[in-house]
Amino acid sequence: MVSNFRSPSRCMVRFSVLSLTAAMVFLSATVYAQTSVSTGTILGTVTDPSGAVVTNAKVVITNKATGQVISTTTGSSGTYTSGSLIPGEYLIKIEAKGFKSTVLPVTVQVSGTAPGNVRLELGQESQIVEVQGSAEQVNTE
Repeated sequence: MVSNFRSPSRCMVRFSVLSLTAAMVFLSATVYAQTSVSTGTILGTVTDPSGAVVTNAKVVITNKATGQVISTTTGSSGTYTSGSLIPGEYLIKIEAKGFKSTVLPVTVQVSGTAPGNVRLELGQESQIVEVQGSAEQVNTE
């Protein structure tokens, strides 16, 4: 005669395996959800005064609270992206040959894409004025 009675240890093993599997699935989904929504990005286009895109412009993004600096350049379409950033206040400095450098304040929010569009003005990247001279000797005799 065959018995349909299952041993208690076999039931406990199945219960334990199912419980652990369910816990792992739940925890991995929770971790994924937290990492996917805790950052934001900056996306911008750099243009000249006529509206044409500026390629190869240097873009330096600085977190005002932490001082973290991220550097990138604009692509062939004049756009740049910061990648994932922690939410907060940032300064974007953009420099390109033949244009004045520009600084733009931007606020990054959780799961948001902050606009970082900049229209550069024509001019030198930076102007350094150096004054040299010496006092002339005056003959008082």
